[in-house]
Amino acid sequence: MTKKQRCFIFLLSVLIFFALPSSGGATQAHSVVSRDSEISNAVVENLSFCQKMEVSRTGVICESPYGFTARLGFPYVDVDSVLAGEQFFPNTEAAFSADDQVIHGVQYRNMTFILRWESTTPDFLQVYLTEIEPAWEGKGVPYRLLWSASYETCPVESCETWTEIKDRGEYLPLDIPDLPEELAADSNFNGVPASFWNTNLTVK
Repeated sequence: MTKKQRCFIFLLSVLIFFALPSSGGATQAHSVVSRDSEISNAVVENLSFCQKMEVSRTGVICESPYGFTARLGFPYVDVDSVLAGEQFFPNTEAAFSADDQVIHGVQYRNMTFILRWESTTPDFLQVYLTEIEPAWEGKGVPYRLLWSASYETCPVESCETWTEIKDRGEYLPLDIPDLPEELAADSNFNGVPASFWNTNLTVK
């Protein structure tokens, strides 16, 4: 690799670094919540939809305490087609629902949880993929694991109006217990894994 190429990859790495989150501790630290009305924080708690999570070479499995198991496989990537500019890296997502229930004196209904695999390389950078791809060293294609959730809440004892809550965030390698080391991708090139290697691909 020439000095010019290394410099170019470095500049792209910096750009990707600012587009990706830094790795952190618990999953809850990577969430953003919005509500459509005021409600006491003492009454409503943000739900943690994945009690147990596993990421393997095939994808992710999330065991929820709310009555469902969410599974989402890595998208199939035809790297040659992406390199040729014929398509972008594919993303994939799936939605899962839970039954209405009461948790700690609060009613929950219309509960929906979404998992999403999304390429760390934005579409506008994929025209430079021939310069970016060598930095991955044949380990795969880095993907982010995103999640979002929506539900309505109302206190059991004084339910006058339902409050809609929308929550979203990201699972990082450090959030996954016993993650195989070879699946943790340092996609922001700062020495801390921030995404996952998708090896469900074809490369000539």
